[in-house]
Amino acid sequence: MALLLLSLTVGCVGGGGSPPPPIPAPALMPTPQPFRTQTTFVDNVLSVDVRYHEGRTRTLDTVRHQQASWGLYLPRPLQPGHTSREWLLTENHYDGRILLYTVVDWDDDNPADYLAAGWWLVYPSGAPHYAVEYATRGVFVDGPELDPARPPDLPLTGTATYIGGAGGLYTYNYGRDWGKELVGSSEMTEFAGVIAFTADFDSKRITGCLGCLEPIETSPGRHLYPILSWRSPDPASLPSDYDLYFSASFNAKGAFEDTAISVTHSERNITTSAGTWRGQFSNIPDVDGHPRRVVGSSDVHFAEDDGSSGRFTGIFDALTPATITPPDDGNVGNSN
Repeated sequence: MALLLLSLTVGCVGGGGSPPPPIPAPALMPTPQPFRTQTTFVDNVLSVDVRYHEGRTRTLDTVRHQQASWGLYLPRPLQPGHTSREWLLTENHYDGRILLYTVVDWDDDNPADYLAAGWWLVYPSGAPHYAVEYATRGVFVDGPELDPARPPDLPLTGTATYIGGAGGLYTYNYGRDWGKELVGSSEMTEFAGVIAFTADFDSKRITGCLGCLEPIETSPGRHLYPILSWRSPDPASLPSDYDLYFSASFNAKGAFEDTAISVTHSERNITTSAGTWRGQFSNIPDVDGHPRRVVGSSDVHFAEDDGSSGRFTGIFDALTPATITPPDDGNVGNSN
């Protein structure tokens, strides 16, 4: 769930006791992150179309391209009767290499009811896997319940809440307040957090927040371990005190796309923020008749008054409480 780093121009600090010149605000260049691609899940084999910027695609699957697969570290699926698994796929082609991470959740009684999500990196020919700056990055969420040819039957009135997870890549570029050891440098890590939405079907608007219910956490090496080691220390600037707010209007097919995003921090002064986010409601209703989930992607940039800047880019998946089953009394440890 990864994306491009944001460059930072840092002003020089004046000498002789004179106040430092103001640091220009970094240019914020959010990029819409398409979250749809073509996937299939047949006989427990997942295929994913990796989309190049010029329009062509290459298809990777969990048989021919499997680099690793595991299910030990995933939380318990939130829906009864569902199973989930993670895969890391790679392809080393003459035209370049591809690294793709995906997690898939499916209904044991109906595997055609599945949801696949993940990210990819497409490297040009000759670039090593650690040269992330040369890779084209993308994120995706796909499954039959998000099929635009079969849009949801949206309620005409009422509201619904959605709770779920968001994750991706957090990048921070250090400005004047961080001292000469850090100023001008960048750090990045994976982030994960709880995201919450409210859909108002009367006004056809959806609003939400990442970081409001629980602090955003770092999770280095969770999905990007070929690039970011789990042994890597957390960045000096943690994502935990940032809150990201979203708002958009959705259409009759349950799709939305907007730039209405703001960022706040409990201690640092955010001077400007910008971003894009887009999403889709499920075409499967919950027991109350609301779409059972909403998914999508976002790319959020922000700048601070000392010239620091940051970026959150990733995907989200949230379900209505009526869809989520609480843990059994017998659950132990950190099972969810």
